[in-house]
Amino acid sequence: MSLAECSMSIVLKGSGGSAMQPTRIEGGDMRTLVREGAKRRTSFAFCLDGKNDPLLLIQPGSKPEKLRPLLKKEGGGPPMTWGTFVVRSDEMEMICEQAPAKAVTNLKRFLRANKPKVNVLFRDDGGNLLDSLKPEKSKNDADVTALDDVDTPGIDPKLVKPLLARAKRIKPKIVQAPGPLERKLKRGLSKALSLINAGKLEDAQTLITMIEQAVARIGADREDADSSMKRADRERQTRPLGADLKRAKKLRTSMGQVAGGKREKLDRALRVAARLLKQRDHDKAREVMDRIEAALGAAI
Repeated sequence: MSLAECSMSIVLKGSGGSAMQPTRIEGGDMRTLVREGAKRRTSFAFCLDGKNDPLLLIQPGSKPEKLRPLLKKEGGGPPMTWGTFVVRSDEMEMICEQAPAKAVTNLKRFLRANKPKVNVLFRDDGGNLLDSLKPEKSKNDADVTALDDVDTPGIDPKLVKPLLARAKRIKPKIVQAPGPLERKLKRGLSKALSLINAGKLEDAQTLITMIEQAVARIGADREDADSSMKRADRERQTRPLGADLKRAKKLRTSMGQVAGGKREKLDRALRVAARLLKQRDHDKAREVMDRIEAALGAAI
């Protein structure tokens, strides 16, 4: 059986706080994976079973190593990889706390076969890049303008950046829509980006607002259009340095509960974040602190 034809198992946390039994989902259903990662940082564990079929388990709020016995119960065996993943915009970051090269390669092959439609970055628990996977462009997406293709010389960047921020945020939400609506929203987003390229910013804003409202109606987004626009306006302003420094100090305190070499790795990462804050590179500093928080959550 090919990887594309195989299925994966997903363990989700129930509303009552207890874990549901593993559920086998046919291969190709990547939307559940992306949707859970977009909601929160989620634990995962992966290996091949006795028939060399891929077996992927995920569980919000669980320490990833606790999924290992479930893999074995489902017939899985070494090599195994486990850790946490999160989806931001059109990128999925998978922090592999246990990362045998063969297991990571098998996981990449499984994801490639089933097309998650987001960039995937595989990192070790120190934040080092192990591998990556770019989504394949389907024929239906051939006419979709990419965010990177937007070029607006002569237009005030302060007017363009909020629109691009909203487009970037809503893009991964579109893949959660049913097939025909997904294609329609993708074409709409492509047109909005083309309008931005043409300098027709008011028309682009109207179209992006309509897409946000459509996504909100199908339950793929909890924000209404007004909230989205207000948040985009807030994102134009630089976040105060004090908030990030306060977060870094809180992480430093939490690191006191971690012993050994892992604490040294976290300490080095926090020094990197501090240097980035000093350089006023808030976005990269927050990314580093996000990874530190994920590692702390797994270690404490």
